[in-house]
Amino acid sequence: MPRPVSLRERRPFRHGPYRRFMTTSAHLDAAPVSVLPGEEARIPLDLRNSGNVVEHYTFEVLGPAARWTVVEPATLSVYPGTSGQVELVVTPPHDTTVPPGELTYGVRVLPQEEPQHATVPEGTLHIRPYADFGAELTPRMGQGRRGAAYQVALDNRGNYPLTVALSGKDAGELLTFGTPAAATVVEPGRAAFVKLPVKPKRLLWRGAPVPHVFQVTAAPAPGPDGAPEVDPVPLDGSLLQRPFVTPGLVRALLLLLALLALLAGLWFAVLRPVVRSAAKEAVKGPVQAAEQKADEAKKAAEEAKKAASGGNDGKNGGKPGPSPSPGTSGKPGEGPQPQPQAALFSHRLTAGAPAGGTESATYQVPDDKVLRLTDLVLENPQGDTGTVTLSVAGKPLLAPALENFREQDFHWASAILVASKQEITITVTCRTAGRPPSGPAPTKCSTAALFSGTLE
Repeated sequence: MPRPVSLRERRPFRHGPYRRFMTTSAHLDAAPVSVLPGEEARIPLDLRNSGNVVEHYTFEVLGPAARWTVVEPATLSVYPGTSGQVELVVTPPHDTTVPPGELTYGVRVLPQEEPQHATVPEGTLHIRPYADFGAELTPRMGQGRRGAAYQVALDNRGNYPLTVALSGKDAGELLTFGTPAAATVVEPGRAAFVKLPVKPKRLLWRGAPVPHVFQVTAAPAPGPDGAPEVDPVPLDGSLLQRPFVTPGLVRALLLLLALLALLAGLWFAVLRPVVRSAAKEAVKGPVQAAEQKADEAKKAAEEAKKAASGGNDGKNGGKPGPSPSPGTSGKPGEGPQPQPQAALFSHRLTAGAPAGGTESATYQVPDDKVLRLTDLVLENPQGDTGTVTLSVAGKPLLAPALENFREQDFHWASAILVASKQEITITVTCRTAGRPPSGPAPTKCSTAALFSGTLE
C-alpha cells in the first residue's frame, strides 16, 4: 500500500526541483477604533495566504494594549490563495490607570510553516475619557462661638484630572465661607482634602444657640474633548452658633464669687488674728534680744564718751578711764558697735574633699584684732553633693546641703564678732563630686566661702 502524501509534499514543480512560494499579508483598519474603559471593542484582522501550502497562524498583540487584548480565535489555518479573518477583542479596564487619548498597538502574525515571513500590522485605539466624581463634607454638623472648621473630600475616580471649584451659601446670608481662591486639581485615582472654615458674620453674646443651615457646592470644570459633563455635587451642612455668655458660665462665676467671699470672711474672721498672734510670738524673743543689745550699745557709747571727755565720776582722780575694747568678751556675736577706725575686710577660703571624705580650711583673726563678720557667700561651682559647715571659734553656725545651691549669700544686720585669735572654719563633707558643663570630670568636691566685714 503506498504511503499517503502530505500537503507539504504536494507542491508544484518548476524546472525539476521543489520550490515553495508563500506570501502572507495582514491588514487592520487604519481608522482609530474608539473604546470606553470598561467596555469592549472588536477589531477585525484580515489575512491572506498567497502561498501554495496551507498555513497555520498564531498572533501576539504588541504595545500597552496587550495586557487587555485577546485574539479570537487564537490560531487560524488558511488554505493557499484564500483569506481569513480573526478579531481583536479589546476590553480596557474601568480603571484610573487607563488614561484617555490615542494608543498605538501592533499584532505580530506568525506563520508556523514559514516564520521568517511574519508580518506586524499596526492600528490605533482611541481611549475615551470617563468621569466618576464624588465629594463629602465632614463634619456635617459643627458648632462654636466664632464658627467651625469643616473639610471637603474630593474623590476623582475617573481617568483624567478634574479641576474642582468650591462655593458656599446659606439662606439668610449670615455666614462667610473660607473657600480657597484657586480651584483644586484632583488627579485620577486620587483624593484631595480642602479645609473650609465657616464663620457667622455677627457674634452671639448671650441667649439661646442659633442653628444655621448651609450648602457647599463642588463643581468640576469641563474636561478634555469628548469627556462627559460632570454634574456639581451639593453638600449640606449646619453650624450651631453658641453664645459667649451661657447660663452655665454665669452660674460658675457666681459660684466663684461666693467662694472668694467665703475665703475672705474666713481670712478676716479666723486666720488673720491667728497669724498676727503667731507672728508677734515669733518675733517677741528676737525683738527683746535686739532691745537688750541696743541698751548695751547705748551704755557702751556713753562710757566711751565719758572716757573721751575725762569724766569718770571722780573715782580715778579725774584720769580718763580705759576705753572699751570691742570683742573683749571673746564670744562671737557680742560686742559694741564698730569703731570709726575699723578697716574693710574680706577673705576667701577654699576646701576640697574626695567622695566620702571630709576636709577643712581655716582663717585665724590676727592678734589684737576683732573681725566684725557681716556678709558670707558660699560657692558650689561643680554642683557637688554633700554638706558644708561654717564654724566660728569651734561653734557651727551654718550647715547647708551642697546640692541645694550653686551660689548662696548671707547678710547679717547684727554683725557676728570674731575675737582675736579665734578661727573661722569651713568643713566640706563630700558625698558625690559634680560634673561641670565643660572640661574633665572632677575627682573631688570643691567648695569656697567668701566672708567680709570690718577688721578692728
